[in-house]
Amino acid sequence: MTAPVGEARRVHCLVIGATGYVGARLVPHLRTAGHAVRVLVRDEAKLDRLPWADDVDRVVGDVSSAADRACRGIDAVFYLVHSMDGPGYADRDRRAAEQLAAAAGAAGVRRVVYLGGLQPAGDANSEHLASRRETGEALLAGPVPAAVLQAGIVVGAGSASFEMIRHLATLSPVLPLPDRAWNAVQPIGIDDVLYHLTACLELPDDVNRTFDIGGAEVLSFRELMTGFATVAGRLRPVALPVPVSAPRLLARAVQALTPVDRHLAGPLLESMAHDLIVRDDPPNGPPPGGPTPYAEAVRRALAEEGAAGRVATDPPEPELDSAHVESVDAPAGVLWDVVRGIGGDNGWYTVPGVWALRGGIDRLLGGVGARRTTPARLEKGAALDWWRVEDVDEGRSLTLRAETKLPGTVFLELRAEPVDAVSSRYVQTVRFLPDGLAGRAYWYAQLPAHEFVFGVMARTIAGVAGTTARRRARPA
Repeated sequence: MTAPVGEARRVHCLVIGATGYVGARLVPHLRTAGHAVRVLVRDEAKLDRLPWADDVDRVVGDVSSAADRACRGIDAVFYLVHSMDGPGYADRDRRAAEQLAAAAGAAGVRRVVYLGGLQPAGDANSEHLASRRETGEALLAGPVPAAVLQAGIVVGAGSASFEMIRHLATLSPVLPLPDRAWNAVQPIGIDDVLYHLTACLELPDDVNRTFDIGGAEVLSFRELMTGFATVAGRLRPVALPVPVSAPRLLARAVQALTPVDRHLAGPLLESMAHDLIVRDDPPNGPPPGGPTPYAEAVRRALAEEGAAGRVATDPPEPELDSAHVESVDAPAGVLWDVVRGIGGDNGWYTVPGVWALRGGIDRLLGGVGARRTTPARLEKGAALDWWRVEDVDEGRSLTLRAETKLPGTVFLELRAEPVDAVSSRYVQTVRFLPDGLAGRAYWYAQLPAHEFVFGVMARTIAGVAGTTARRRARPA
């Protein structure tokens, strides 16, 4: 979309799917490039979680109800929605694309950009990939020239396909995989996806076609997981071929072991039955410096660099948790004084000797042990015995991260919540991010003892706060 001579090229863009994985990263990318951005969203609360939410024009609704309003005054529409959330999604996607194409034509939009999926050679296809193709075809048949980009697995923290790879690669030293895991795929880093999407704004106005986009290498799904493990510094899992593929059953297993919902995992696993490689050129050539290698894309994701990092609307990390809530006969301020004085010489208000025993075991394993340290100031990054302060909301909450040797990461949150002038509520939550099967086995094996120890801790802290309040209330 070329600008008149002497004018800066500033495109008015509409992003549909702005709170999704790609959309949430494309919007700030477009704004950095100097373009004006409007978003069409169904969930304003989800949009408001993103840091750029107040910097864009917003239209609330879906394509069927608000596409006409959203397209007015727009030069280019980025269509980034997919409905892999249950039966009938293919029909819903096709109808929505036809409605969007009609609305864009009526509003005088000059370009539609759609991100679909790489297609296998021949007629065989999965339902998921066939739906992506049909959606692209509906847009190409519309009144506005469309650029349909077809991509494979997108590498970046928060991407459903990447999160599935990441968690499966660290699940177990031996990883049973369906025989289709030896098929070829051409992954692409999220930074390259954003480059190619934005490059579509430079296409001549009459271009109406598909483009394949991909990374630097063609790999198998097995190589994606072993390659991830190598970059992450983990033991490369030994792949065990399983000749029978059952995508629906596997999808339920993936949902139990990763943050990827089975309605997303199922179509992704079905797509593994085909070679998904680039057979066409990208819209405006490769990114500067060439396509990002897979290992570098993984490194960026693990380091959460730029667009490869997480955003607020990404699926949360899978975690296990345990909470204890106690009513406290003391104002929240008194309860907070007890919480902020925890650790060091004051101890942890739980079963005598258990903390020392746990610290001794940790020291034998090469960990920090039960070091007795009380920071001069309770602030983020300070060491508190074997914990590290993650966050402090003065007067309200303290979040700690365990530095002990564990098959996962433990966070302990202690909250003092006011009820009225003379009473409060103590909320103590342990969150555990397990590291593979070993982490989950550890959590459930120690859960009975964990519940007892931390239950005693919660009740004792509440009791100490009540005693302190009564003592302070006595006449001098």
